[in-house]
Amino acid sequence: MPLCPATVARLTDLLRQGATDRAAARELGVDRSTVGRHRARLGIERAPKPPATTRSTLTVEEKCTSFLRPVEAGHMEWTGRRTKSSSTPVFTHHERTYTARTVAFRIAKGRAPEGYVTAECDHEGCVAPEHMEDEPGRTRVRAALAIITGQETERPECARGHRTAEHRRYLPDGSPYCGACQSAAKAAQRAREKAEAGR
Repeated sequence: MPLCPATVARLTDLLRQGATDRAAARELGVDRSTVGRHRARLGIERAPKPPATTRSTLTVEEKCTSFLRPVEAGHMEWTGRRTKSSSTPVFTHHERTYTARTVAFRIAKGRAPEGYVTAECDHEGCVAPEHMEDEPGRTRVRAALAIITGQETERPECARGHRTAEHRRYLPDGSPYCGACQSAAKAAQRAREKAEAGR
């Protein structure tokens, strides 16, 4: 299957930046042979693999930290690479791609996150390890805010019958919503968009 123009453009960028076939294939979700054929068409030589003795001795956490730049009020900005599609901060370490917020969370909490990681602060794009929360942490923080602001309810179910103990989620301002209802609404929206695109 031919690659879409956006994928070809991103692959070209990655190869010109010196990405290996493996790293480019992993980031774009294509196989290495496709990357190799594209590299050959562009005439870009493979970067020689550095000897084991000269490879970076930085840990994943140290490499992540090297791309963090302190700004005001304890926030940090990302100075490294971002994905083209969603502008997610990412970096490569020993040919494996990592998301910066996941590693930043691990730096602060000493464990792998559960679910996706977000910055629970008011600075857009912040990657300060201390400001990262995974899904359980984010839910605890926002649930406390809901109680403080009087938005928490004692209802055992949402209007469509989903149990709140299992499906309740919170917006950054503490407003509660049903995660199951939101997922259903997103799925319905995707189905509508797909149907409209097929007309």
